[in-house]
Amino acid sequence: ASDPAGEPSLLEMTQFALAEMQKSEQGYFLLIEAGRIDHAHHGSNAHRALGDTVALSEAVQWVVDHVDLRDTLVLVTADHSHTMTISGYPRRGNPILGLVETQPGQLAKDATGLPYTTLSYANGSGYKKRRPDLTEVDTTAVNYQQLGTIPMYSETHAGEDVAAFAVGVNADKVRGVMEQNALFEVMHGALFPQTEQ
Repeated sequence: ASDPAGEPSLLEMTQFALAEMQKSEQGYFLLIEAGRIDHAHHGSNAHRALGDTVALSEAVQWVVDHVDLRDTLVLVTADHSHTMTISGYPRRGNPILGLVETQPGQLAKDATGLPYTTLSYANGSGYKKRRPDLTEVDTTAVNYQQLGTIPMYSETHAGEDVAAFAVGVNADKVRGVMEQNALFEVMHGALFPQTEQ
């Protein structure tokens, strides 16, 4: 692992856990959590949140490539959203962590004449009493905290619906807007298809 503390990556932990679970003759339930996405959002750090989302994507793809989808359900969802927002009208190809440009080299300005980032948070520790001029700030840096509208010790969870994606056994039941407890029935039906109603 490239982690300075020696912690295995999410992919490495997933590979180990799946290998152990696949030893079972009775089937298994394996939960893989990319909890650092949540940690990064609470710290108003979109760089790390997005990087950890990519790590989750890589782990999920590895699982999909290494299970038999004829007898396995892979379900990906979140337990809540965060207050990260996307500000409007960056040019096509504008770096997601960068300042909004209307065209290459031309920064968009807010109503006070200051440039702004594409991503920010509705609340959190990135709040500043006086909005800084970000013209010379590297908003793509790993430790950069996106600005927050409301001062909070830590960015909070939000309330909108989250996505759920599925492939494999019973995946056809993951459709449209669902109550979160309906995902239990999808998983139960995949584990115990003979008892599904």
